[in-house]
Amino acid sequence: MSKKQIILTVIASLVGIFAIFMLVKTFLEYKVATDEYADLDQFVTEAEPLSEEDEAAMVEAIQTYTQDEKYKFEVNYRRSDFPNLNIDFAGLKAVNPEVVAWVYVGPVGISYPVAQRPSDTKNEYYLHHTLEGKENSSGCIFMDYSVDPQLTSWNTFLYGHNMKNGSMFGSLRKYISNHKLYDKDPYIYIFREEGIYRYKIYSFYLDTPESKMYYVCKTLKEYRAYIRTALEMSVYDCDTKTSEEQNTVTLVTCSGAGAGKKRFFVHGISVDCYLYPPKR
Repeated sequence: MSKKQIILTVIASLVGIFAIFMLVKTFLEYKVATDEYADLDQFVTEAEPLSEEDEAAMVEAIQTYTQDEKYKFEVNYRRSDFPNLNIDFAGLKAVNPEVVAWVYVGPVGISYPVAQRPSDTKNEYYLHHTLEGKENSSGCIFMDYSVDPQLTSWNTFLYGHNMKNGSMFGSLRKYISNHKLYDKDPYIYIFREEGIYRYKIYSFYLDTPESKMYYVCKTLKEYRAYIRTALEMSVYDCDTKTSEEQNTVTLVTCSGAGAGKKRFFVHGISVDCYLYPPKR
């Protein structure tokens, strides 16, 4: 074997070893993230039916919340219109006080806590850290640093990695290949301590990493234009009624790899919310 062949063999071996190392590293990080989320399942239980007293108390809670001039949500009294889940936010905040919500998208199996770090002006921390603060390329689902965690912003962005095992926001891509998932259940649900917020998907599509759809609207004019553009870009006619009086939640993840990597956007318009009765 010539010297050149030996060098090429060594290089090939090193490349192979590095590739194996990266696969093992990725597998271990996926496992850490998967195990962590499995542990967080303890904070999600089946919701119990409300008593007549609780139903009455809910009316009082609604009157309290809707007195705020910023309140934009249509109130729905029917608990059965929302996922039968109860989220223990006190327990989640003991794990991480930056937990602000829980996102649930039934047809594609998304059910995760959502964190927000207002000081992270580049939205980078939770791209590389789990909810428990462990450095990990899997990251966790997080809300844009600049939006109101009470969901009053015109456009609330939630970000998550497109994991190869389908976890996190990896399953969102199913909407592209199977439109029946949308037809089956077209809603995104955001759980917060005071209630559950329902959004109906009105657009989803792939775009470039430099997409012009990455912005939080500051004015009604901007928001009106944003909705119009999102509808034009959708790869499926969702036939969802939109209104500039209702705000949007946008789920974003990456799609593909290398030079062909894109961003997948899913937009939902606010429909209604169910408010919890005050604790006694």
